[in-house]
Amino acid sequence: MEEKQTLVELMAGYAKSQPDVYFAADSNNNAITYNEAWNQIKCAAKNLKEVWRICKGDRVLIRCNQSVEYLIIYLACNLVGAVFVPVEESASDDRIKEIASDTESRLFIDKNKGVVFSDFALYENLFKENDLDFDLEFPKPDDISEILYTTGTTGKSKGIVMTHAANIALAENVKYGVEMREHNVELIPLVMSHSHGLRTFYANLLNGGTVVITNGVMNVKAIFNLMDKFNVTALDISPSAVQILIKLSKGEFWKKAKHLDYIEIGTAALPETLKEQLADNLSGVRLYNSYGSTESGRTCALDFSVFGNKKYCIGKPTKNAELVFTDDERNPIKASPENPGLLASRGPMNMVCYWKNPNLTKEILINGFICTNDLGYFDEDGNAYVVARRDDIINFNGIKISPTEIEEIVTLYPAVAECACIGKPDAIAGQIPILFVVPKNVATFDMDAFNAYLSNHLDRTKMPKNVELIEVLPRTYNGKLDRKALKLL
Repeated sequence: MEEKQTLVELMAGYAKSQPDVYFAADSNNNAITYNEAWNQIKCAAKNLKEVWRICKGDRVLIRCNQSVEYLIIYLACNLVGAVFVPVEESASDDRIKEIASDTESRLFIDKNKGVVFSDFALYENLFKENDLDFDLEFPKPDDISEILYTTGTTGKSKGIVMTHAANIALAENVKYGVEMREHNVELIPLVMSHSHGLRTFYANLLNGGTVVITNGVMNVKAIFNLMDKFNVTALDISPSAVQILIKLSKGEFWKKAKHLDYIEIGTAALPETLKEQLADNLSGVRLYNSYGSTESGRTCALDFSVFGNKKYCIGKPTKNAELVFTDDERNPIKASPENPGLLASRGPMNMVCYWKNPNLTKEILINGFICTNDLGYFDEDGNAYVVARRDDIINFNGIKISPTEIEEIVTLYPAVAECACIGKPDAIAGQIPILFVVPKNVATFDMDAFNAYLSNHLDRTKMPKNVELIEVLPRTYNGKLDRKALKLL
């Protein structure tokens, strides 16, 4: 099948070529074949077009729901040429109103009757029966497919504008990055309003496979039942979620996971200790750590079941990605461990722009490259490494300290569950390292013994100037450590 079509056009093709293959399933015991899904897509598209008068280019705001229906509505928006604008299931009324106003959305779709606009629809309204008889016109590759908003935890949200062609390129990056095989069945317990989970769905649709989506991993029994019921062959998961599964399942996770073809871990940095734990326990399972951003997705993939000993390595560029490292003025340089550069990526998977924000677009999108604040370099084999974010580097008396250097030493201490290091302003030193520690047992945590351990394992210049015990580290909704929140404590 031609891979340069749009996702919804691919969907139509698979409905004919493999009508009885499962397209998607969810934790509500909904499961639907490609043919059944295509009929529901046409039904929802016709209702969008005829009941709500949605036309090409209209923005449609939808509250995410971890369900088959959510995926159907996404493709129905594609079919009528509308621009899909998802928000998190937990989004506040104010956030929804902000994004609706910013995008001038024509319609808001919700599972339950929440924030009411003049044009409002429940999920179920879109599936009211109709005759499905209307002229189909697939979108063009360069048409806008969606606007993905960042969480907006620090200031106004940014809307990342994506085209249908970019989504196909992203799907290819995922498919070939994890060496996806025919008849793949992938479990995705990730938030489907976020780019990572959505793009795993795109890759499986490109591949003609099946996705099984769930609302997180806290119900371990339900997760394992879904894996058995649908013969799941792959898992896409965040570092924090896999740690929860390991802990709550009391060893059962390893028994289930050893039958998988591969596991992909993304959305946040993968700790080296967790990488080693997975590689040690899952021999024979391909283990991938993916790297990318909403603006330029899945640009690198590392199979750490093979290359697990490469510290800070994010792997090689994926199918459609070109990577370079630059200086502070965004000029390409030959970066090295001693002189890391700022990573930038170019390719058809890149965003078009930030919605209604040309100034920020010019800052980030330079000569076709999406420029990041991630510092790294290439090795002699063409593998890329990311050692830190420029914003996170601690400048102590002119000495540049990566917080991950300290964190990796700390996490090896047996009494520490997790930790995070940040730099705080200091009148004399410029910045000083502050360490936040989540102890496994606060009542028995011996601070003197811990400080002695640090003194024996860290250079004097990297010793934290203060250690604060904390119950839990702040994280964003998709599991990333929120260092900015720590700086406010």
